[in-house]
Amino acid sequence: MTDSPAVAPKPVSTPVRPSRTRLSRAEKAEVTRTRLFEAAIQIVGEQGYAGASVALITARAGVAQGTFYNYFESRQDLLDQLLPAISEQLHELIRDRVRAAPDDPIARERARLCGFFDFLEESPHLFKILSEGMVQAPVGFRRHLEMQSESYRRAMEYELRRGNLRISDPREIDILTQMLLSTREYLSGRFCYVDGQFVRPSELVVETYVKLLTGRIFA
Repeated sequence: MTDSPAVAPKPVSTPVRPSRTRLSRAEKAEVTRTRLFEAAIQIVGEQGYAGASVALITARAGVAQGTFYNYFESRQDLLDQLLPAISEQLHELIRDRVRAAPDDPIARERARLCGFFDFLEESPHLFKILSEGMVQAPVGFRRHLEMQSESYRRAMEYELRRGNLRISDPREIDILTQMLLSTREYLSGRFCYVDGQFVRPSELVVETYVKLLTGRIFA
């Protein structure tokens, strides 16, 4: 009787578990805060500030109502933070558009206006949030205006240093800044919304704006 050949035992393979990247407590908090912000923007855009209750915001964000007060002192605190947060996003988008524009002052100003229209298209709730903000969220509304004015003034001071403006008085720079901002806001209200829906304004709106900037309106 011959012995059977010895069979080597099969190695036991240890299953490789996929690595999981766990969010830190601070990261989780920021995710929750962002969800509350986004929910508030949507609800204010749909129902106005008056309809944006804490209950609706937390339900839309998918968090417990009591969690809301871990991030905001009150409903009004959140509403007053909406416009400044949106203003920062707007600034970043327009800055990217200006950097991509040709090195020409009119091209940069065209990029600012078109960038604003692009932002409205991507963020259709902004117009309602802005139009009601003066009354319903005055703190945030004032901060939004300050941020936009500061940004535009820096842009005009840049053009002044480059010799691209016909004015030099600092008071005129302030007035020019407000004129350009006001024109942008009015054009968006007049040509970007029909029955509450965003409509991309025609190129004629931009071209007429450029004519105004280059002094080609009055004979």
